[in-house]
Amino acid sequence: MIIGVDAGALSVRDDRLKVGVYHVTLNLLRELGKIDKTNEYRLYTFLPISPVQMKEFGPRMKNVIVRPVIGWSMIQIPIELRRHPIDVFLGLSQMIPISSARNIGFVYDLGFLRYPGAYPGSLARLEMQTKQLVKRSDHIVAISKSTQTDIMGAYRIGKNRLTVDYPGIDQRFTSNGPKYKEKRPYILYVGALKRGKNIPFAIRAFKKFSDESKKPYDFLLVGGDYWADRTIPHIIEELGLWDRVKLAGFVTDGTLPSYYRGASALFLTSLWEGFCLPATEAMKSGCPIVYAKTGSLPEIVGDTGLVFAKGNETEAADALAKITGSAMLRKKLVNIGIQRSKQFTWRAFAQSVYRVITQS
Repeated sequence: MIIGVDAGALSVRDDRLKVGVYHVTLNLLRELGKIDKTNEYRLYTFLPISPVQMKEFGPRMKNVIVRPVIGWSMIQIPIELRRHPIDVFLGLSQMIPISSARNIGFVYDLGFLRYPGAYPGSLARLEMQTKQLVKRSDHIVAISKSTQTDIMGAYRIGKNRLTVDYPGIDQRFTSNGPKYKEKRPYILYVGALKRGKNIPFAIRAFKKFSDESKKPYDFLLVGGDYWADRTIPHIIEELGLWDRVKLAGFVTDGTLPSYYRGASALFLTSLWEGFCLPATEAMKSGCPIVYAKTGSLPEIVGDTGLVFAKGNETEAADALAKITGSAMLRKKLVNIGIQRSKQFTWRAFAQSVYRVITQS
């Protein structure tokens, strides 16, 4: 059997873009290369995959470079699939092209349907691609039960066409190792600085926490600014927080675990989350979590963190005060989180995908 894979995420050269889909693609292919000893894989990209990564994927995977980039997913990939037919196509970028293959679509979240204003410049594309994916897919992989429920509700499809498959956590995340240190203790945010992450709300809640608790904490924002919410600097300026809110920018994979280990808590205030890799990374790294009750976060984080009602600054500030005020509580949440993180592995994710690939 020949399996085609949308591996376009591995074409990116800007480190700020090496986030969710990039990590899912990279780790899935690594694990499938170990699991599948029978099938051939064609990895479609618009720039060459690095030789180091191709070696990790194993001998049954071939990089097929498809050009030009213009019309890549809707024109160039369908042309390639007509010229060189395949048996199964994995749509890892929430996109399925026209082809005669059996299609397996991956859906990460439908936040764009709930909060269209948080997706400037990409809303129309996401709406079109996801609608086409649902129509063209023989089976869909959803990365959480929350996303599965959203798909069933938005597109009126049956549960039998869906598999819930949780992404894993990279091995570099562990509670043992050096901790990043600031002059003051800090609350942490990790992720892209885009509108959907609701960072202005997080900054206002942090301000309320700081004013009411009088605790000398900083708020570190770790993440690339490729899709930056341009209101973030204005909120920091308006609240007079340039000495307390630090824009740490993009942090390398090797350094990121130390930021989790050094933080008093990871603060998650997203409008919607389909899964949230930083949440599971924090769990495994021994970092407790304060999170909004929204999307998949209650499902993924559960009792490993403190929850507050989405949009409620008072509850969010109180949760920050509670978690920073009790070493015993933090220790309890850390222990629960480390145990919970064991259920999220890339091997289990790949095994589930492999079962979907090989089902008749």
